[in-house]
Amino acid sequence: MAILAEYHRPKTLAGALDLLADRTVRRLPLAGGTYLVGALETRQRRDVDGVVDLAALNLSYLQQAGASLRVGAMTTLTDLVEHPLVADLAGGILPRTARFEGPQNLRNAATAGGLIALAEPDSELFAALLALNTAVVTVDLDGIESCRQLDDFPLPPSGPAGKPALITEIRLPLDPAAGGHARIARTPMDRCIVAAVVVAELNGRSSQGGPAAAPGDFATRTGLCGVGTRPRLAGRPLAPKDDYKGSAAYRAAMAEVVVNRAQADAASLLL
Repeated sequence: MAILAEYHRPKTLAGALDLLADRTVRRLPLAGGTYLVGALETRQRRDVDGVVDLAALNLSYLQQAGASLRVGAMTTLTDLVEHPLVADLAGGILPRTARFEGPQNLRNAATAGGLIALAEPDSELFAALLALNTAVVTVDLDGIESCRQLDDFPLPPSGPAGKPALITEIRLPLDPAAGGHARIARTPMDRCIVAAVVVAELNGRSSQGGPAAAPGDFATRTGLCGVGTRPRLAGRPLAPKDDYKGSAAYRAAMAEVVVNRAQADAASLLL
């Protein structure tokens, strides 16, 4: 069992931020707990005195707002991918990639905000959110709300002035699009070595933020994982590392392969 000196369950966002801003005690926010609880119990994390449980902050919701879907930070991955609008978004790219985050029991507890804050290098769901041009909303200690694109989102979360902040929601564009996905892993259900997720649109325009395409062609936006310390958009500098799954050179070479495969997968749904 994890040994903690403190446990807090604030009922307001301001109360949670005040607790996290107190630098005299080493506190961390607790969302679904799928990573942090295990890290504490195995003593992988020894730098934590207490946790601030976010469960009472009413941050679990899915609400359509025009052409986007607002997803509360405490919404579980299961609730996210089972929402009717998400199930069909870009050919169901979020349910397709979410199953590689872990078993169903984990997805029933893990949260959207926790996924963003953890930014695991091999998270295919994170890569899918990148490809969808997801935005992340935070509130800082002064109550200032800010919204940034996921690819530019700072970790750990901070407000415009660099003050402590909490993720409160993510925003998914609901633009019609096709999704493509390709991965390389040791086994079909293993965490990936490298993977790519593509979101593509027709008619030479892309409200997903990708480059303009010629008429009759399609525009794409590609998220990559397994090629750095966190998933990134294709075109950004990559920094793959050697590990037991594969060398940096292998990861870099396979990144090109999975991008081509994912683009072909998406294109097949558009043509």
